[in-house]
Amino acid sequence: MLAQSKVSPEEDASCFVQPSQETIDVVENISAQAGKRLVVLMNPQWRNSDDAFDKASKEGGFLGGLASFLGGKGGAIKRLEEMNFESSFTIEGYVCRGRNVRMVKRFDSNWIVFSEEESTSSFLNVGSSKTRPTYQEIDSMLEENGIMTNYLGSLGRN
Repeated sequence: MLAQSKVSPEEDASCFVQPSQETIDVVENISAQAGKRLVVLMNPQWRNSDDAFDKASKEGGFLGGLASFLGGKGGAIKRLEEMNFESSFTIEGYVCRGRNVRMVKRFDSNWIVFSEEESTSSFLNVGSSKTRPTYQEIDSMLEENGIMTNYLGSLGRN
């Protein structure tokens, strides 16, 4: 999507909705053409967790190139870093200790971690981290807050 300013082309903005590794060439081309204009990647479709190809693709060399060709995200991530893309607002979620967990990061803040409360479906702030917290760090935050493992998960919920 392209939003064009009536005032000046320097105020134009481009937005890629759900870009994938396969569209990184287009993102790179538009970014080069845009110069200092805003380019947004909304809801990118690469995972934050790494599979074997992702890990190998970050290593570089022949095997890294092969892993990128076979679907590893390392090459795409490196290219975005070279283009100076930065995360400005991120919400991620998964299940830890049988509970829904959400991590929120704004460009000028630390990562904030929330855990869903069983009885109210509201979220409790359980901690923060300067870097993206690992699963193990979130598990420790839950333990420090006295949040026990919910072995039944969402089985009893409507």
